Amino acid sequence: MYGKLVLFHSVVRFNNYTVRHYQKKKTQRLLEFLADMPKPNTSRIMDAQRQRQQISKKAQNYVPSTIYLQVVGSGARGVPNTLYLFTDQKRYLFNCGESTQRLSHEHKVKLTRLDHIFITNKTWKNIGGLPGLSLTLQDVGVPNITLHGPEGLDELYKATKRFVIMKDMNVTLAPCSPSEDFVDNVMTVKYVLLRPENILKPGLNPAKKPKLSCDTTSAAYEEFIHDETDYYQSDIRNMEEKKNNNIKQKNKSPEKELTFSETVRKKAERALHELEGKSQCTVAYICTLKKRLGTLDLVKCVEKGVKPGPLLGQLKNGHDVILPDGTHVKSKDVKTPDDPGPVFIVLEVPDISYLTMDDFSSHYDNGVNPVENIPAVVVHFTPPHVFRHPIYRMFISKFGPTTHHLVLNEDNTCLGSEAVHRTQHRLHVLDADVFPLLRDASIPAMWKSQPPTEGTVGKANCLEELKNRIAFAQFQNIIRMEETNKDSTSECPETKYNFSTGRTLTMFHLRPKKCLDRSMEPKLHVLDYIKETMEVEGFSKSLEQYREIVSKMGSKKEMFKAEYPKVIFLGTGSCIPSKTRNTSAIVIQIDENRSMLLDCGEGTFGQLVRFFGPKRVNNFLRTLRAIYISHLHADHHMGLIGVLQARREAFSEQSRVPYEPVQLLAPGQIVTWLLLYDQQFESIREDYALITNQSLLEAKSNSLGTEMTPASLSRIGVQHIRTCLVAHCPNAFGVAIDVDGKHKITYSGDTIPCKELVTIGQNSTLLIHEATMEDELAEEARIKMHSTTSQAIHIGREMNAKYTVLTHFSQRYARLPRLSAHILHDNTSVGVAFDNMQIRMKDLELLPYMYAPLQLMFAEHCVELEVKAAHRARRRERGTGSPPPAGKHTHYSLPGDAPPATDVSTPAAPATTSDDSDKQLDSIDDVTVQTNDQCKIVETKMESS
Repeated sequence: MYGKLVLFHSVVRFNNYTVRHYQKKKTQRLLEFLADMPKPNTSRIMDAQRQRQQISKKAQNYVPSTIYLQVVGSGARGVPNTLYLFTDQKRYLFNCGESTQRLSHEHKVKLTRLDHIFITNKTWKNIGGLPGLSLTLQDVGVPNITLHGPEGLDELYKATKRFVIMKDMNVTLAPCSPSEDFVDNVMTVKYVLLRPENILKPGLNPAKKPKLSCDTTSAAYEEFIHDETDYYQSDIRNMEEKKNNNIKQKNKSPEKELTFSETVRKKAERALHELEGKSQCTVAYICTLKKRLGTLDLVKCVEKGVKPGPLLGQLKNGHDVILPDGTHVKSKDVKTPDDPGPVFIVLEVPDISYLTMDDFSSHYDNGVNPVENIPAVVVHFTPPHVFRHPIYRMFISKFGPTTHHLVLNEDNTCLGSEAVHRTQHRLHVLDADVFPLLRDASIPAMWKSQPPTEGTVGKANCLEELKNRIAFAQFQNIIRMEETNKDSTSECPETKYNFSTGRTLTMFHLRPKKCLDRSMEPKLHVLDYIKETMEVEGFSKSLEQYREIVSKMGSKKEMFKAEYPKVIFLGTGSCIPSKTRNTSAIVIQIDENRSMLLDCGEGTFGQLVRFFGPKRVNNFLRTLRAIYISHLHADHHMGLIGVLQARREAFSEQSRVPYEPVQLLAPGQIVTWLLLYDQQFESIREDYALITNQSLLEAKSNSLGTEMTPASLSRIGVQHIRTCLVAHCPNAFGVAIDVDGKHKITYSGDTIPCKELVTIGQNSTLLIHEATMEDELAEEARIKMHSTTSQAIHIGREMNAKYTVLTHFSQRYARLPRLSAHILHDNTSVGVAFDNMQIRMKDLELLPYMYAPLQLMFAEHCVELEVKAAHRARRRERGTGSPPPAGKHTHYSLPGDAPPATDVSTPAAPATTSDDSDKQLDSIDDVTVQTNDQCKIVETKMESS
């Protein structure tokens, strides 16, 4: 019932460690350490909430003058089908799938003004981005969010309450009833509940989901099912109370235990029975904008003899007036026409049996309904197979030729992100093998229409033109390989109706005018990306030096012809996704037919589609044998359900390949979340087979710990998998994977420096270690239970790892992390991870030599980091009264050295004076010189190589 566990029932020996990991002394010390940490200060959030409420009150008495719909996610495979309603007062969102937040951030779609989110259907495609977005909205001071949608939608927050903590924001579910509309100062929304016809007919109720039963399988997971761990809670008393409750639960008599289990079973049966119809309900929204009065034409008022005063207000409000001389002035003669308030409809019909045409009859263009009732636009989230159905086409035709139809579904191709292509094209200049071009050809590329000829340009320009032509040829090759069919929704037999496929930033204006606008849709400027890289001073020379090293190592690399194992980084950022770095996800391709995934942050499937292409991604998904989750923070596993569902679709595409569930290696507590989602949203229980990380702990004796069965390891294609507890949050793990006896890959997950990880990762070929912050922020990293760059490198040396790759960077290092000078002096084994970077084992020796050209490639970002570091040093000097070490802006130390003196309670710096500002501006040149000096350090090392 929790995935297919028959194969691995012998693997999961819960009795050996049911309470063991709560009783370990190291865990106890971790809890005490968490309890002593500074508690978060929410005063900033409360101030933001008060300011937001004041602005909202001022806007309540006005009808917005500018309103448009904007596509955030096109609904293509790998991106959400998300629609944004902008007004100059409020913002609204229709559906919120995975990566909604990332696309909004890139394209500057401000979600911080949201108050209401409308969901059409309770599927992951529509709600996968809600947990991550909610955390961000809470952090910026949004006090309340109201969800509109099918009943039970708010159960998502109950299911995720252990890792999506809503302490400063209230999330409520509006009662969506056909008899009660939603009304505010912007629009009136009528709810239309759509259910399949057979659920309304007696004797034809749909099959019930399997009931929750307390069989031997669920009994094995009972500790995890009833787990009450708060993964962001630093109060040790709550943890101690939980431990005591677990011990009491274990010591209960069998009779009481049976009674308790029966109670759980009955409650679950009752809940499932209530959700029978609700879970199959979708909600359509008929939205009518508030009427906006026309504006006064003061010139016409003067011509009519109307003097300044109250009469102008009456005319503006639509009332006719009589002047003192008896002249009758009509309001319509001195005003622009009133805007009656256009109508738009948003709907999703998952199956043709859900469609009831009578619910929309008052908005058909049938000659009876008033013109203002005819919708300006209908937005269809309806899947392609239903959209093409003749009955649905007939339904569309009833709205008449004046209604525009905007389609957001999987027939679309636009993945929406221009920033990932820009970064990848720039990195591709450095190394085409390590940074291959993405196979997402959905965004049109802009090229020069008339390139210069060799007879009209000099030799240097000819060389540059040759580079441009090569770039063009490479990109065209990608387009040919990934060429997809035209959007089928645009090729409709009913040519008299207006159909448009939605692309990211497609806009439909509703006020003051009504029209479709594609001017903001993203486009690629490939030559500009290459040009801005090559024009950076010093980059060309650094690139030549790097390529000389590559050529020297070429003969050595030819000795290692094996392409596998291969590591592909899909997400290298921390906490929230940015346009450059997505949240954590790493692919290990064991061989051509087997691969596994290390962590699975939100948007992981979208990253897979971009990297492998929409045609080839299914081939990869069929090779995916295992998914490892390091811990239960949202940025490490919120993409899991999306990958599970996509993997099932990939197998259904080829019936000759038998479907088998993926092996899910995760903290046992994840079963609570997966079980609740399966019961109340969509069935996923057959898509995974859970093997708990606790069962793979490194055994200290023969009686503790277990191993995966040989059959399980053989399916994945590895020889050995070991986990260890790391110091980050409760039930956080690191993992060491012995691939083939020659290559060992260790992954830290999130952690401060941890000896247990050193133990299981001894003599690794590759250590992938988190490096969230730079060395100067060691105290902040300690408070947040993360590692600095030097700490991660030191762990690699302690475990005798041949190479170390740093990942999981704070989003302040969106381009490149800041490494200390002593690392650059002696770096032969450390590399920096980027999204969409692939490395074979024979490529590892090149990674240390990339940092110098990368610093120059992202020179502006590096200078900005140095300026911030210098500013922090001055603040620290003012706060402590002692100057920093002479001749240095920063102080770096390895974990074995004494940490720098840092006071968490350091008072804020006083207001900056003009002298301070001048000094800061003067220091930019010094910092730039320091950055260039660091580049020279690495370049000198490269030349000596």
